Amino acid sequence: MKLAIIGSGPLAIFCAQYFDQIGAEVTLFQKNALGGNVRFLLDHFPEMEVTYQNQTKTIKSLWDENITPAITDLEERHLTKAGEVLRVHKRFLHPEETITNKSRLHDLFRVIYSVNPKEAILKQLEENPDMFKQLGEQVMNSLHLPVESFEDFDLVIEARGFGRTALGMGPSNAMALNENNIKEVAALYYEKDIFSKLTFAGKKHLILVGHSETAILALLKCKEWIFSNPKHSLSWVTSASVNKKLKNNWLNIELEKLLHFSQALFNKEKSEFEKKMHDWRDLEDYIKVKIPKPIEPEAKLKVFQGYDVTSVDRLLDREGVFTTIETPDFRDYAKTPNDLKTLPAEAILVSCGVDPLDSKALGLQAHEPGFYQLNATDLTEGLAQIKLIEEKILAFFSRAQ
Repeated sequence: MKLAIIGSGPLAIFCAQYFDQIGAEVTLFQKNALGGNVRFLLDHFPEMEVTYQNQTKTIKSLWDENITPAITDLEERHLTKAGEVLRVHKRFLHPEETITNKSRLHDLFRVIYSVNPKEAILKQLEENPDMFKQLGEQVMNSLHLPVESFEDFDLVIEARGFGRTALGMGPSNAMALNENNIKEVAALYYEKDIFSKLTFAGKKHLILVGHSETAILALLKCKEWIFSNPKHSLSWVTSASVNKKLKNNWLNIELEKLLHFSQALFNKEKSEFEKKMHDWRDLEDYIKVKIPKPIEPEAKLKVFQGYDVTSVDRLLDREGVFTTIETPDFRDYAKTPNDLKTLPAEAILVSCGVDPLDSKALGLQAHEPGFYQLNATDLTEGLAQIKLIEEKILAFFSRAQ
């Protein structure tokens, strides 16, 4: 049984290892370096705690003890294939087509993937320098375009995780007004781009939209920047309540600590302001005119819970991005019903999740036999889904008589 697994994250890795161990002929297609979101978390939050096989582990221990050995095993036995999967379809079978006296599994799945021929050739040149003389420089220069290749499989499991398309910042995670028009030219950062592309240089105000796990990680990433300068501030816009609990308890604890720290700092600054204001009012008028009135402090971390982003805009005469946020009249946790505000910022961080329906499948039935998706939001849920997929696959087979 030839099985293709699409993805480079931990679930794709464990899925490949699991089916290999039960005898499937596995090929894991990886667009990026194996490790996915755990590799990314290792760089930014190695102390983060996750649950794996009923154990609480830090990201670093999970990487060292479980993921690295699995990657090494898969790579040493050449079960991985570098390349971006572009689409998956049946070789010939159309969605509405049937085969007399046979199931749809009779026709194999075709996995189309993109490879960079230049990278492959350069790797070979390292091993055989004389090859360059035979190919010539002109031939080498012609290898800059990617080439599509394919391989056929009995079964396919799509486990791309955070490799999917990011959802918009508007209501119901659709695009807000103008979001699609400006996302390529404005400073909008989606999901992993928040960590890989965002720079704090020259920025004083940021807006974070969403209440996903990535949103809380983004808050933690920005924590040092927020409180490092009195002029820095971050506005967190979430349609949910800030008390909404996530599956990962470590994130819940860290968020609670951050909000408590921010509120305590603001309360301290407010108390100091009130004392300064009281002292300033007690000054004689001729002295008061020479001393500036104390400036009322603002919270460095401003939380707008119960709000949806309804539009984003850029102005010709001003730098930055302007976000319009609104509350409906039915969210009890929104402090001001039917409120409308405009928030300015140098950048917007969008962390509203990824589209679980975004798939590489093309021309397959809605529930195509033999094509499966791992859509888990954590490792525990994902490992359980792998077991369920195994049960569905085994249902295709009958005991030998």
